[in-house]
Amino acid sequence: MTEKNAKIWRADAVEILQASPDRVASVWPQAGPGGVGGGELAHVALPAQRTWKRWVLADCLRRIGGPQVQEAVAALPEAAGSGSIGIEPMPSEADGAEPGRARRRAPGTATRTRVSLSVGPDGRAGMHVFRSGTVLPLETLPLAVPAIQEIGLLERSRWRKHYRPGARIEAIAPSAGEPLVLIDGRVLTSSARSTGRRRVEELVEAGGLGLGELHYSVHAEGFWQIHHQAPEVLVERVVRAALGARPGPDPSGPAPDLAEADSGRRVLELYSGSGLLTLPLAMLVGSSGLVLSQEASGRAVGDARRNLHGWSRAHLATGRVTPRSVGRAATAFEGRGPDVVVLDPPRQGAGREVCRAIAALAPERIVLVACDPAALSRDLAVLLGSGYRLAAMSALDMFPHTHHFETISVLERG
Repeated sequence: MTEKNAKIWRADAVEILQASPDRVASVWPQAGPGGVGGGELAHVALPAQRTWKRWVLADCLRRIGGPQVQEAVAALPEAAGSGSIGIEPMPSEADGAEPGRARRRAPGTATRTRVSLSVGPDGRAGMHVFRSGTVLPLETLPLAVPAIQEIGLLERSRWRKHYRPGARIEAIAPSAGEPLVLIDGRVLTSSARSTGRRRVEELVEAGGLGLGELHYSVHAEGFWQIHHQAPEVLVERVVRAALGARPGPDPSGPAPDLAEADSGRRVLELYSGSGLLTLPLAMLVGSSGLVLSQEASGRAVGDARRNLHGWSRAHLATGRVTPRSVGRAATAFEGRGPDVVVLDPPRQGAGREVCRAIAALAPERIVLVACDPAALSRDLAVLLGSGYRLAAMSALDMFPHTHHFETISVLERG
């Protein structure tokens, strides 16, 4: 046993008497028992990881969400035959493609465009042992995209003069331009040279929405999705769902078309980050529509303003999302309230009072993005109890080899 508390006990396996058929050679041995966090399922075959995540999602929806949530999920076409929602692989896993240079890689690896490291007492880069302050020097970074692996952060000789014990390292591999490395906030190029560059450019393909390639500028210390395909997948799925299509891998109906989008849609977007979803929503609501976004991080809102420059139908607000701030949204839409609410809250979820405030606005549709199944279950219970019905749900394996995954739920007014 490694940890005991009132709700949960944690343990590490010390001996395998009979291995499961789903146990494989770990893609990241240093994330095993006594090792670093962030790869707790690295010894499990990817299909089995997704099966386990499916069980976790179903358990949370039943146990935490309650009978109303469980019944609503079981009634969805996506749950037909099993009563639960499957975990979809990301496109690179579904079609066998690999990011970066063509080479043989273990499934589910080489996907992360952001990596956080620490420098240990010996001056070597590593990560903290799970639930410990001890830094374990790393030998490999198998979950990082090739552009980060090739920087050589673990090669002490190359970076020695920049490392000091206790330093924090952030490696960023944007979709456009060379990677950056931040060491305690100081920015360096991938060749370990100081640079004044503090922003990265991200390109997101939105051809499925008829928008082509979207361009984003993000502060080097700002938030961006870490899976290399997550921005594209979220834009496609969430924006489609907000504008009326189902969020599954094969959404029914044609993609929204700019020529037909001048419908005056009013969209409230909460926890909007750097504008990943705000930009395509603003492009599609039409000249008489409006997108109002709210985000607590001033830096992220600053990024969003850059990214939305020239799109007058988007209004960006800085501030924590609260029941009061949600209630004020009605006045921003000329007293009528939004047609659609899109929210992507942090891991703890939106919470009971914010969900009630959203329901009080009576939008026709709510699109809820969640990265924690327990928080998702609590938020769904409130929304379903406030007169909404669950119209669709999908779950995406955006964090392979970990216990994390992303869900997209669509609710419609009953």
